[in-house]
Amino acid sequence: MTKITEDYILALSAILESAYMVNKISVSNYNAEEESEMLINSIYITDTNSASKIYNDNQKLLNGFKLLKNILRNKNDISLINIQKYALSMILIQKNINKIIDLKKLIRKKIDNYQENSIMATNLDNLIAYSETIYIDHIGIIRPRIVISGKKEYLEKNSSLIRALLLSGVRASFLWSEHGGSKWQLMYKRNEILNKCDSLFI
Repeated sequence: MTKITEDYILALSAILESAYMVNKISVSNYNAEEESEMLINSIYITDTNSASKIYNDNQKLLNGFKLLKNILRNKNDISLINIQKYALSMILIQKNINKIIDLKKLIRKKIDNYQENSIMATNLDNLIAYSETIYIDHIGIIRPRIVISGKKEYLEKNSSLIRALLLSGVRASFLWSEHGGSKWQLMYKRNEILNKCDSLFI
């Protein structure tokens, strides 16, 4: 039986935070690079499965956490439709990657290569660009693909960050799964999840 832990909540909030940021920069001229840094960095932290260590500033997951509570309390509105769609798509992609062992190993190798290349790892722009490459080469080929809705000018301007954030959401989905996460729990364990939420993000 899955225990709803702090790591469980943080990983799930990170999925929704990634989806929230993708949606925001797809429809507005919002500069989200600084806010997204922890999410992007999380892709390359592979020596622990502790969400509290990977996401070491939970205030940067606050949007995702608020969304999670609203979803669990059925306070959904039309503005959340795309965010929920993106989050569920990230979870589905993670499950599909798990079914393709060679692809999972290849993605892990790409991540390890970045960690070992200290020359490449100089700034956030490089990290975003490298993450985009991983997404295009290895995530974007998986069906069904994630289709992002938004304004053309912002989709084009923020295409690299959008793909990097989608990858961060997939990474969070792996972490959530490692802590027993399943989308069915959002229906059948919503009270237990909400009770745990109330002890976090105070």
